[in-house]
Amino acid sequence: MSRKYQIKLTGEFCAEAANGDLIKGADIEAVHGASIDTRTAKPGQVFIAIPGPNFDGHQYMDEAIAKDCVGLVVNNEFISRAVAASGEAPDRVFVVAVENTVKALGMIANAWIHVLGPKVVAVTGSVGKTTTKELLAECMKTRYVTLATVGNLNNHIGLPLTALSLKPEHEAVVFEMGMNHAGEIAHLCKIARPQIGVVTYVGPVHLEGLGSIAAIADAKSELISALPKNGVAVLNADNPHVIAMAQRAPCAVMTFGFDANATVRIVDAQIDERGLLTLSLQYKDEIIPVTTFLVGLHNAANVAAAVTAAIAAGVPFDKACNAIGLVTPSSHRLAVIQANHFRIIDDCYNASPPSMAAALQVLAQNQGRKVAILGDMLELGAATDVAHLELGSLVAAKKIDVLIAVGKYSDRIVLGAKDSQGFEAEVYKVDDAIQAAKIAEVVVNKGDTVLVKGSRGVGLDIVVKALESLSGREEVSN
Repeated sequence: MSRKYQIKLTGEFCAEAANGDLIKGADIEAVHGASIDTRTAKPGQVFIAIPGPNFDGHQYMDEAIAKDCVGLVVNNEFISRAVAASGEAPDRVFVVAVENTVKALGMIANAWIHVLGPKVVAVTGSVGKTTTKELLAECMKTRYVTLATVGNLNNHIGLPLTALSLKPEHEAVVFEMGMNHAGEIAHLCKIARPQIGVVTYVGPVHLEGLGSIAAIADAKSELISALPKNGVAVLNADNPHVIAMAQRAPCAVMTFGFDANATVRIVDAQIDERGLLTLSLQYKDEIIPVTTFLVGLHNAANVAAAVTAAIAAGVPFDKACNAIGLVTPSSHRLAVIQANHFRIIDDCYNASPPSMAAALQVLAQNQGRKVAILGDMLELGAATDVAHLELGSLVAAKKIDVLIAVGKYSDRIVLGAKDSQGFEAEVYKVDDAIQAAKIAEVVVNKGDTVLVKGSRGVGLDIVVKALESLSGREEVSN
């Protein structure tokens, strides 16, 4: 039910929330939330000037005003420049001065969530959190006016920006929470105030910053520890690191997975000849078949996680299951592109050992020649060499026909493959995505299925674009 009273993101509100000084424009309202980037700023937003390693937002206040932003939140030392940029008219732009604009962004977002009072669900995990977030948002929409994190805005900057795009009519919000160091999720929880927390999986991701899987589990469990007593923790019953978090939950616990005792149990899961997932879920005594546009058996856990969290939020089981079929994969996340002569499995958004294994399993289940274009897995710390050697061994075990290894650790991938018994694939080792694209344009043949996967820093989207141009994009099959 939409609210009948007015709540406005005004200059006065921002100043009070951030413990800042209102310089001008108390009643001016930012009707379209906040921005920190003038390249994407929209009319009606408040521009929060964030100092960064390469650029300082305070340098772009004039551009923000030219883009019709209606407010400026600046560090104290930039008051005079902000007033000059905003013009003389007091009814045009508000100006708020604070000690630290990064902290102010979080404080304003926290206050905005508090006054609007939406149902808040947060999702984290080593893998699967973005897919689960998108599935869950669709489930939530069957009952609530719902907002969800756009793309990967899941850190101390992105999450507050999502929060500030909330409007009074929103009844629920689904936040994705990422992290690469201890304490980060706890900080995000202070801003977001989640009532339901979902942990999809804990595995060897961000080892560089955290050092061990146990440390990763501790960092992810910060979400569960932050839940209120009347909240719900939604945990993966099949992952021992996740299910152990039940001991830290100050609230009710619901579980999902293949485990016989899971609250929402995956009764069976299958993929068709295109790799598309179908499954059946059981909640209490009811079993419902679920069709999806998701590729790979590993997505069964993400579906079950989303449905379980939706139930925790008050969405009927059948409506949540039916909503899953409306979701298609995000760009570069196991999206299947059916080109004129071959198929591309575009999964180049990010990479870790678990997600690499899942993607190679999808590739192995395809007919015809199988081509794996694999980039570095980053942020693995001391485990980097071993992880890439094991990736090469997995390529061999999956009987991949062509391997193009890309990046700094490409030699490790190739060595791991070549040291595996019976490995006979055609192998290429290159330094970057541009070289990989050139080789792919030559070696990919009609009827092939091509997996493109690596960490974002490798930039393998260049390869996907080159392959699409080579064959001509006919349709996207999800």
